[in-house]
Amino acid sequence: MDIESFAIQTAFELIERALPENGKDQNIAIVDVGTTMMNLNVLRNGQSIYMREQPFGGNTLTQEIQRAFGMSPEEAEAAKRTGGLPDNYDAEVLAPFMDTLGLEVARALQFFFTSTQYNQVNHILLAGGCAAIPGIDEVTTRRTSVPSMIANPFANMALSSKIRPKNLATDAPSLMVACGLAMRRFDA
Repeated sequence: MDIESFAIQTAFELIERALPENGKDQNIAIVDVGTTMMNLNVLRNGQSIYMREQPFGGNTLTQEIQRAFGMSPEEAEAAKRTGGLPDNYDAEVLAPFMDTLGLEVARALQFFFTSTQYNQVNHILLAGGCAAIPGIDEVTTRRTSVPSMIANPFANMALSSKIRPKNLATDAPSLMVACGLAMRRFDA
């Protein structure tokens, strides 16, 4: 067993190589947006220097879909994942949600800046189910003025022929915890 934020931190080892100078001497914010909670873990040289949890997640989008289109929670969740929503979904529901998510990340970073000696984050890594929303990294970058990228711990792994690369790339941000748990060491 492990704590989710520690498992994500372990999986980050696979991603930090893609950062300039491997992220050395930089503040890297890992933002894991789950169903109901958003977790911020700021790392510096592989060590956590700040953690924060705030109530915001993908369930907010599901509730907005329910409200806007008169769906049950189950219908809204299914439609969110598979598509088939009305034409006005992107402009009236998804775009405001994405902007709010970017604002929540900016707010979490402000808490980091006021609670620590640091006044800068060099990169944001987005994980969790909401990170699969196309364009969420651009919205987060615009809202925070910090380069943002989508977490994919599998990017440099050899894949079995049974794996569908496109599906794995879509699901990768949601699999950070599972990947980190799979990497768990018992040498401590």
